[in-house]
Amino acid sequence: MHLFVQVVQDIPSPIPFDIPMVLIKPQQACSTAEVYKRFQLDLSSKVDPLSLLEKISTSGISQDVCVNDLEPPAFEVLPSLKRLKQRVIAAGRGQYDAVFMSGSGSTIVGVGSPDPPQFVYDDEEYKDVFLSEASFITRPANEWYVEPVSGSNIGDQPEFSTSFDMSQGSEEPVN
Repeated sequence: MHLFVQVVQDIPSPIPFDIPMVLIKPQQACSTAEVYKRFQLDLSSKVDPLSLLEKISTSGISQDVCVNDLEPPAFEVLPSLKRLKQRVIAAGRGQYDAVFMSGSGSTIVGVGSPDPPQFVYDDEEYKDVFLSEASFITRPANEWYVEPVSGSNIGDQPEFSTSFDMSQGSEEPVN
């Protein structure tokens, strides 16, 4: 039996928040349960997470620091994800600092450009993918999510912009 301990600590952001990204999510589902059934701990990365954090902090995001041990089993479940990742890397011709799968799939993330490669527009196979620009975010302590304030949503639908103070164990709106 293995005992895993996860230590969560507050750290300063190792990267700037204005790094552009693109999310490419195919319509095909990638079952998390199936991915974890295929996951093999003995085949997972042995790299020290703190060394990855140090490298990101000093050198930024690169392909070699984006480790996702769920990629190989996810690629077994949905081989088209592996092909998509490989095509994004090849077609990107250096426009991305890193390309990786998010979590247990099926979103492929390209870091370094908000633009997807042209083939996702041109190839019939990718006509139904979800595409979105993205960026890193942070949040204050004890706050899960607050919609960013922008000129287009100020005052729009205030019932959807209420934040909750979870530090006291209640779900009372904070004004």
